Amino acid sequence: MNSPQTSLLVTEAVNRLLSERELPASLTIEQCASALAMSMTSFRRKLTQEETSYKLIQSKFLNELCVKALLTMQTKIDDLAITLGYSERATFERAFRKKFGITASQFRELSLVCSVETNSLKLTEIAENMPPMPASCRQLLLEKDRNNLNLQRVIEIVSQDVIFSGRIMGQASKAIYGKTPKNIQEAISRNLGIYTVVNFAVVFAVKDALQGHLEQVIIEQYSQAFLLAPKLFQHVRKQITADLKFDIGLTEQVLVFSLLGVFLLSHKSAYRHEMMLYSLQGIDDLGSLNLHIRESMGISLYSASSLMLSLWHIDASLVKQIGHLDKVSQAIEKGNEQDELVLFMLSCLYFAAAGHRDFSVLEQKAELLNIQNFDEVMQLLLVLD
Repeated sequence: MNSPQTSLLVTEAVNRLLSERELPASLTIEQCASALAMSMTSFRRKLTQEETSYKLIQSKFLNELCVKALLTMQTKIDDLAITLGYSERATFERAFRKKFGITASQFRELSLVCSVETNSLKLTEIAENMPPMPASCRQLLLEKDRNNLNLQRVIEIVSQDVIFSGRIMGQASKAIYGKTPKNIQEAISRNLGIYTVVNFAVVFAVKDALQGHLEQVIIEQYSQAFLLAPKLFQHVRKQITADLKFDIGLTEQVLVFSLLGVFLLSHKSAYRHEMMLYSLQGIDDLGSLNLHIRESMGISLYSASSLMLSLWHIDASLVKQIGHLDKVSQAIEKGNEQDELVLFMLSCLYFAAAGHRDFSVLEQKAELLNIQNFDEVMQLLLVLD
């Protein structure tokens, strides 16, 4: 993997070549290597060192170019189709509709609803008016802040909330957590762990607070992805070849909550929520989705998550780490190997929650990150089917 100090010089050079090309889809790997005065072997090796490939870079570039062009009226769709490598507009329209569920013209219309500033203010208003979390969730977070969390106290709090205790038993009884627990004590102590239970309390609280304000498929699929995050983290830690040290508690929180902003951005009262729904369907790369959201909504996905967490007064250290990851994903700050793995795991959770099923790009990324047995990770993600 890269050290934190490594600059992605070749990746940046490839993106520059693509941006300078009138028809970036026609730029071949051979032409790119030649333009950079490298042999094919050296070119591929350097990209591997930067944990990417030419195919990944070009595909991401074209996908982002497509969505960005549709955010304005400046590029004709006929010209965009040619730029993206399609022989005619009709072929592009069929491919776009198959992926996004609507035509390119309809997507453009949705992206132009209200101004970015107006939409951003509306999102803040929605977040500020979310109902308070239930008593059991507040109590768990309070005990955590006081460093008073222990097994018996967590069992006591959870047992007083019949609905939440039933949910915890249901989660702990899933096959991925091993042997079915006989009681709430086994569910917490053996299958889940006390800090995972606290994280789950927040997920269920948000889910309950937003029922009726989101499309049911969004709230169900993404909630399940958030609940799956701790298990995914366990799987990936076992499969990485590098000896990396994680802050396990904080990293689990980051994985559970970093994509929470999907709920805010998809809220039915948000002015651009329809565009968000189609974007989730059509954009399968989390980095590209975040770029699109920043440009079209005036707030990043991670910032939307942080806004919700801050207003509910949840761990300032968590909000700070999510902000750091947001900057790493934008190449504003340099990340370390742990950051790259966390962003990969978030990509996996988003990919599965959004219902995307071609895992080939994630599999290639896993190989570049030296994650073994990706098939096992994929099988875990398919639980969301």
